[in-house]
Amino acid sequence: MRYGYPGVRGEQLPDGGTVTKTARTENRPYLCVSYDTEQQTVQPLRLAAGLVGGPLVMYASRQLPADRPVLRAATLAVGLGVSYWSLWIWSKANNEMKTLPGEVRG
Repeated sequence: MRYGYPGVRGEQLPDGGTVTKTARTENRPYLCVSYDTEQQTVQPLRLAAGLVGGPLVMYASRQLPADRPVLRAATLAVGLGVSYWSLWIWSKANNEMKTLPGEVRG
């Protein structure tokens, strides 16, 4: 059964989940998923959420009845939060993928 991010594969850890050395069958750089999955699937979703989803929620907040100011403000805050968070994480992941795994950062 597939769930979560595309390209994510679950791994059964030995010893009932205790922390031990576990060999990986793939030799690719990873953030939460492999870099190629990040770039092809996850990063575009983050951009869409930040540039389309958040602003759409912000627009929807302005369409709510004026006699519901708390609902309007809360919806606007959610839209801002979605845009900010998605674009911030996109930026962090994008910058991280510009470096090679294990590269010394100054």
